[in-house]
Amino acid sequence: MPRHDGNKDKNEELKKMNLTIQNIHKNEEFLAENAGELTPHQLKDVKAHLASKKKHLEETDGTIK
Repeated sequence: MPRHDGNKDKNEELKKMNLTIQNIHKNEEFLAENAGELTPHQLKDVKAHLASKKKHLEETDGTIK
């Protein structure tokens, strides 16, 4: 009978958070490269959305670790 790993869920959450942070950085780079194709309003909305995601992840990061 296999042992139950109590940290499995925690480790999976940490992996998901790291992947999400990497994706946010990629999205920010993409926005910087293609800023001319978006309207200022669209650019502001996307940046605000990414910032809120990043803030949430940073707050959650301290509680999980």
